[in-house]
Amino acid sequence: MNKINHTEVNKANFKGIKKMNKEIQTLETSIKKFVKTLANRAEREVPEYGDFAPVYEQFQNPDKSLVATDFMLKISKPPKNIANHEKIRNLEVVAYKLPLPYKAERIIATGNKEDILKKLQSEEVLGEIHKAVKSLSDNLEDV
Repeated sequence: MNKINHTEVNKANFKGIKKMNKEIQTLETSIKKFVKTLANRAEREVPEYGDFAPVYEQFQNPDKSLVATDFMLKISKPPKNIANHEKIRNLEVVAYKLPLPYKAERIIATGNKEDILKKLQSEEVLGEIHKAVKSLSDNLEDV
């Protein structure tokens, strides 16, 4: 009579522990990813001159030590009462405390399209955004 050796069967079916290939998101990796995405979109969607819809990238805050729940990187046009407003673009950081309707905003760069693209591709922009994110989150603490 043939007997099944269960130990051998179990060894044959075991394929090992699979590594999770999902990257753990940190605030730094989130900022880096969304700066790159926003820069690519800005090249296509932000005109040199005139009005345009704001171009933005939004992400959830992975850092639970901060009050803000979500952040946005946004390129927008200043109000029409600003001199030379047709060519000026603002790079802004926005922090939200959802589900509450509160937000805090900061402009971190102003200039023409070329200036904003250079800023997004610079090394120091990641640090500036990181500081702004933490500061804006602190501003939401009292609401």
